Amino acid sequence: MTRRAFDLTLYLVTDPLLVGDRRLEDVVAAAVDGGATLVQLRDKAAATGDLIRTAGRLLEVLRPRGVKLLVNDRVDVALASGADGVHLGQSDMPPAGCWARTR
Repeated sequence: MTRRAFDLTLYLVTDPLLVGDRRLEDVVAAAVDGGATLVQLRDKAAATGDLIRTAGRLLEVLRPRGVKLLVNDRVDVALASGADGVHLGQSDMPPAGCWARTR
């Protein structure tokens, strides 16, 4: 298994409810340009397809800047979007179960 290094210096966790009338991609771009080194897409209310599309738009912003994207809780969305990883909380699926499902 290859492990990717994540720069945790300034870790941004997104919340679409807090961006107001701005586009999430613009807020994330500004945060990265201001020093954020890792971004976590967190939107517990979004439907799967919407979350995959949002992850794709964020990846278009992040990849050219060399910043990685994690998806909160959703291994399926991370795999479908090509995100760099998943953030799993204590009550989420255990990492070993996630790994088995990605093979």
